[in-house]
Amino acid sequence: MLRLARRLPDFGVPLKLLGIGALYDVTDDWIPLYDKSSLNGFFMACGTSGNQFKNAPLVGKFIRALVEAQEQGIDHDVNPVEFIGESTGNAINLSAFSRLRTQGVTAGNVMG
Repeated sequence: MLRLARRLPDFGVPLKLLGIGALYDVTDDWIPLYDKSSLNGFFMACGTSGNQFKNAPLVGKFIRALVEAQEQGIDHDVNPVEFIGESTGNAINLSAFSRLRTQGVTAGNVMG
């Protein structure tokens, strides 16, 4: 708060302690889910633990690719969608973010 108040003087510093509650979602292996759901037409981007915020523009493109594939009759569960990176030209297999994926071994934290 103090650093924020120094940068934005009009923000002010509270005179008493206050708290904020928020939802913190993360998957067991710390790999987010970008996938369709069991509800027709409902797609999800969840389990990001907040650290994927910086990737939001790319995640939006992943979801668009999933939606477009479904609209073309492609079943992502059977034939996983591949996204081609605009700058690199590299293929990203979106099944890595599937709700049906096999979870990898992890240390249970953001360090893997």
